[in-house]
Amino acid sequence: MKKILLATIIMALFSEYSHSQNVNWRSLDNGQSNIVQFNFGYDFGAVSQVSYNRYIDGFMPIALGLDYALPMGNILLDDFKVRYGAQFEIVEWEGFSVTAKIYSNFKRYKTALVRTITFGSDFTAVAGYYRQTWHAALEYGFDKSIISHFKHSDIMKENVPTIKDGWYIPTGGYHYYGIQGSKTIGNTFDLSLRLGQTKAQFKDEDAVLPIYLQLGVGVRL
Repeated sequence: MKKILLATIIMALFSEYSHSQNVNWRSLDNGQSNIVQFNFGYDFGAVSQVSYNRYIDGFMPIALGLDYALPMGNILLDDFKVRYGAQFEIVEWEGFSVTAKIYSNFKRYKTALVRTITFGSDFTAVAGYYRQTWHAALEYGFDKSIISHFKHSDIMKENVPTIKDGWYIPTGGYHYYGIQGSKTIGNTFDLSLRLGQTKAQFKDEDAVLPIYLQLGVGVRL
């Protein structure tokens, strides 16, 4: 019983949700430097997300981003994930594009057994074909939990008296890979889709349904 409870905690730690916003670099008109996107879908559970990106046209196209995600039906400050970072278009040739995404994240997750607060990182590579009104691409990413704080409930401590609250350095994470695409509607709106599979690092147990699906509506301002 104790081993089952401990395994439940570890799996809760890696139950991440949401991914960074899709950006079609070719669809950005002059003066459109702000991108707001609303997403919903499935990623270890039903998830809703709001994202903001600020486009910067420097020595290479850059989008600085911030997003907030939470499982559908949860209280706003109960379980959530905040991600912040940037994505860079590192290759562009006749419509073909390669983008690198580098993000840090902060997560809070609570069950009847434990409350976890986690700091982590998320690295993604996206490669595909981009036109002004649409794009289609492949993606591969790795989400890593770097350090977490565990605060156990009284129920947990009764079942595992030796368990301790405090900071822990996890050794796992998960890979995700799939496809993504978008379609531009007019001069302002975008519809986007992401679909793929997740895979736990090392020999950690995979999710019961190891897939992700994200639908999004974006506004370029």
